[in-house]
Amino acid sequence: MTVETSETVVLLHGLGRSRLSLLPLQRHVQAAGFQTLNFPYAPTLHRFDTIVNEFHDFLVSKVTTSRYHLVGHSLGNIIIRARFRFDYPTTLARIVMLAPPNQPPALAAKLKRFPPFRLWAGDSGQKLGSATFYADLPVPDVPFGVIAGSKGQRLTFKEPNDGIVTVESTRLEGMADHRVLPHTHTFMMNSPAVARETIHFLRHGIFDPTHCER
Repeated sequence: MTVETSETVVLLHGLGRSRLSLLPLQRHVQAAGFQTLNFPYAPTLHRFDTIVNEFHDFLVSKVTTSRYHLVGHSLGNIIIRARFRFDYPTTLARIVMLAPPNQPPALAAKLKRFPPFRLWAGDSGQKLGSATFYADLPVPDVPFGVIAGSKGQRLTFKEPNDGIVTVESTRLEGMADHRVLPHTHTFMMNSPAVARETIHFLRHGIFDPTHCER
C-alpha cells in the first residue's frame, strides 16, 4: 500500500454547483493514488450551520484511512473554515482552497438583499455577504494552500480577479502557500494545472516551485 492509498481526499463543491463539478479534479486525485470522497450538500435547501454539522458527520462516518485532506472550491472553503469553530477528526492533515472567498465577496454583499439571489443562494449566500460572519470565521490550524484564478472580468473589478472574487481576497493569514493561475472561478477545478498543484500540495505542503503555467 502506498502512502497515498492510506490517505483520503475529501472534496467540497461551491455555491450553485454540485458534486459533479468536482469529478474532473476527483479523477486526477484518484489517479495520483489517493482515495476520495465527495461531500454532497444543498445550500438552497439547508441552513449553513446545518451543512457544517452534516459535513462533520460525513467525515466521521466515511473517512476510514489513517490520514485525510480537504479540498474545497469557493463556498466549500467557508464550510471548512466554519467547522474549525468546533472540532475535526484528529487525523486531518492538509487543506487546498480553490478560489476561496476568504474575505467578504463584494458581489455577495451587493446581492444579499436581492430576492432572486436570496432564493438561489439560501442562508449560505447571506453568510457570504456578511462582514460580521467573516469577523468570527476561524483560520485553519493545519497547513493550507490557496489557488486563486486570474482570468476574470473588468466590469465590476479593477484588480486581478477570477470573475467572482479578487485574487487579493483569496489570501488568508497563516496560509502555507499561494498560487495564481489563469482560470475563471467557475471552471478552475477542471484544469489539469490546478489538479497538479493540488496534488503537489497534498503530498508536500507547498505548491510546485518549478511549475509555471503560460
